[in-house]
Amino acid sequence: MSEKEPTDAGEIRATDISFDCPYCGMNHVIDYRGAGLSIDCTSCGKSILVPIPEGMELGDLDMDKGEILQQLFATRRNYQKAELQIQALKSRLTHIQEAMSVIQDVIAEGLNAE
Repeated sequence: MSEKEPTDAGEIRATDISFDCPYCGMNHVIDYRGAGLSIDCTSCGKSILVPIPEGMELGDLDMDKGEILQQLFATRRNYQKAELQIQALKSRLTHIQEAMSVIQDVIAEGLNAE
């Protein structure tokens, strides 16, 4: 399954899902098998949900083992990416807390000196 930007109306197939990012308005076109998946917007980078077309059920998506495996690997990569982001944010929070502690100490020393 591949996402592509519409550059020519001839490239969009009848089975493709075309939708806009709810955050930045960027138009995305994705194969119908992407219905219900979460992807990153190629413009703003935010995670967006691929809409499920009216009348379509997720059970209607017949995937072969290779496609399922591809989705599994993509999910695993997204999970690992999220874990790294969490670790980076925790580290940043620790640094901010340490800086706040130093600032509080300086303020307390200044108040005690008066």
